[in-house]
Amino acid sequence: MNFKIAPILTALMLAAPMMAPVSIAYGEEQTKISGFLKLAYQADGQLLLQLNEQAIAFKQPFILLTALPHGVGSNDIGLDRGQLGWTRLVQFERHGNFLRLVQLNSRYRADSDNGAEQRAVNEAFAQSVLWQGRINRGQPSTVDISSLVLADLHGVSARLASTNQGEYQLDPERSLILPKSIKAFARNADVDVSLTFSAEASGAEVAKVAPDGTALTVRMRYSFIQLPEPGYEARPYTPMSGYLSDSYFDYAAPLSQPLEQHILLRHRLQKITPGAAPSRVVKPIVYYLDPGVPEPMRTALLEGAAWWKTAFTKAGFIDGFEVKLLPEDADPQDVRYNVIQWVHRASRGWSYGAAITDPRNGEIIKGHVTLGSLRVRHDHLIARGLTSGWEDRQAAADASMDLSLARLKQLSAHEIGHTLGLDHNFAASTNANASVMDYPHPMVRINNEQIDIGHAYTNTLGRWDDYAIAYGYGDFGDNSAKAMTKLQQQVLEHGLRYIGEADSRTDNASHAYASLWDNGSNAASELTRMQSIRKLALAQFNPNALLADDPQGQLSDALVPIYLFSRYQITAAAKYLGGTDYTYQGDQQSWDYIAPEQQKQALSALLQTITPDALALEDELLQNLVPKMGNYQSSRESFGSHLGVITDPLYMAEVLSRHTLDAILQPERLNRIYQASLTDPEQLTLSSLLKQVQRVTLDDEVLGRQLKAISQRVNAVMLDSLLNAYHNAATSSEVRAILLMELKLIEDKLERLSNRSSSEYAAHYQWLSLGLAKAINDAKFRFIPTPAQLPPGSPI
Repeated sequence: MNFKIAPILTALMLAAPMMAPVSIAYGEEQTKISGFLKLAYQADGQLLLQLNEQAIAFKQPFILLTALPHGVGSNDIGLDRGQLGWTRLVQFERHGNFLRLVQLNSRYRADSDNGAEQRAVNEAFAQSVLWQGRINRGQPSTVDISSLVLADLHGVSARLASTNQGEYQLDPERSLILPKSIKAFARNADVDVSLTFSAEASGAEVAKVAPDGTALTVRMRYSFIQLPEPGYEARPYTPMSGYLSDSYFDYAAPLSQPLEQHILLRHRLQKITPGAAPSRVVKPIVYYLDPGVPEPMRTALLEGAAWWKTAFTKAGFIDGFEVKLLPEDADPQDVRYNVIQWVHRASRGWSYGAAITDPRNGEIIKGHVTLGSLRVRHDHLIARGLTSGWEDRQAAADASMDLSLARLKQLSAHEIGHTLGLDHNFAASTNANASVMDYPHPMVRINNEQIDIGHAYTNTLGRWDDYAIAYGYGDFGDNSAKAMTKLQQQVLEHGLRYIGEADSRTDNASHAYASLWDNGSNAASELTRMQSIRKLALAQFNPNALLADDPQGQLSDALVPIYLFSRYQITAAAKYLGGTDYTYQGDQQSWDYIAPEQQKQALSALLQTITPDALALEDELLQNLVPKMGNYQSSRESFGSHLGVITDPLYMAEVLSRHTLDAILQPERLNRIYQASLTDPEQLTLSSLLKQVQRVTLDDEVLGRQLKAISQRVNAVMLDSLLNAYHNAATSSEVRAILLMELKLIEDKLERLSNRSSSEYAAHYQWLSLGLAKAINDAKFRFIPTPAQLPPGSPI
């Protein structure tokens, strides 16, 4: 559940003419297809571009796009099937005997009819020559463009390097053009190439998905796309719109207007009868689902996609949105088809809503949704774990399937929303899930001492989604500005929050009400509620969570999302600490720290997640977690262990306690807590927070041996988290001074505990005391040098 608008360069406001038909030759055979480039594939492997006035228009821009029709299959690498690359605004230029493909520097422009102003901008900023070839004179003249397409314009080598796979280089001797995959359509022409990237040593992730990790062969597509015809009107972007946007610098803008201009990304949608009144449309927005999706997932995806039809109807567009199964005679490469693609990987990974856009004005030319096929299996795993305690096993199986398909519907709607132009709204969960553009966590309840998953996900769009479609697509006649301002005011009157990507996802984001995978209007109260669900789910967890053919050794993997059931709500509640609240609405912008009682409530709820009782597992459950056997192995989805193949409860306790403590002690969060208390004496103070953390984690109360062992592991985690904050460059000097004072107090306390404890526990406290004395001055020292790894959670 993510978005990726292929990186966009905003272009000069130039109109591109229709171009001539394509002629493609395969050896001795020749096939004529309607298109706008004239290409010929030679038996010797050359791809020739024919130059004549009808085949190519010099200095007329078009779009060059790379894509991966076949993927690598690794979520960690990210080179997925269907991935779109850069959207480049380019043009061919002829210089004597040479032909160049030039990428225009369209981020800088002059939106003016004055040629001198336009020329001044063009001459001020550099352009990029992507390729150059020598023209072969003849009748007609041609140029060999093989070297243009047999190149890594998609950036595969760079991607492999950035994901620590090593130094892979394109091998020209093992790369070629695929003649039968040269296609042309009414508005685009595509050339597929097979590129092999070689390395002396295989990357770890490459080795998992490639037969030979030292030779990675990918299929890359070069798409030459005609720019849309005139008639689309760009709509200005405002932060409260809820949209993705493009931007450019307009050097013709008056001094009274901003230099940087922002415009919405959206499809062209026109009414037959323009104006505010409802009307049928000239041409609906239609999405086509990959027929390779099996049932029952296919029906779920179609149903979720169709939710958007209601939003467009409410916005006044009758039959403005449709979703269909891709016909057998249709080709998803055709830029006229918006597609929903079902993509397999070796491990579960993100889904994406991508788009090909007109770089000149933000018009979406083609929506391209990529849905990872393994995500639904993870949802099913979570549902099986939550219902393993049900006596009625058929009811449990049905409920697990229903939850999984309900999640798919929401996922389909979410990713299509991105390709309609919508950004994330990570505050929607605080408004009763008012948008499918949030990341939803399953809403689980307790009903008569049984886990209830019957209403895990919503089955429709939310109020925010209706607003966003009306704002971005609505036809308001001559009153557009006034109508859109009124829409924004109505949203605030209804109490709907909107906070986008940049203010939500990062660890140091401060907005208290914008989180991923959370629930509830009060994150702290919801955390307490979810902890009670987690407690019951763990108490009832048993081998019923397995599929019919699973050996019992797989039960430990099914436990992972149940043990970590509250992980995202912990992150959301931690945002209350030093948390802020603000809105994007233009005439109501201000910010403040959230109420002191909310911060204190959140701290209390967070600390309850790291008590030994909360982290421990019952002996009966631990005995059920038998080792993986035979050819079954641990994976990235498994908890690690310091006990070999045996499940390690202390490892699990370390993972979850570190997750909570690192969230509480995040450096910028501590800085905000400190500064908030300077102006409001009622606010949570940093000293109070640190004392409460120490009290919960370092209290020498009498515990059983297993709980005491968990407490000792949490002691080490707590000190490491404090030391991380103390030595972190982002921690302010004032906060660092308070942390040092707290560390010194803890050092004294550890000495006292080591003196009065039994010999078995005295050694633990003495070890902590000696280590802390060193760690204060040694930024590299940690009590746990190699922290236990948290299994991947996102995406769910």
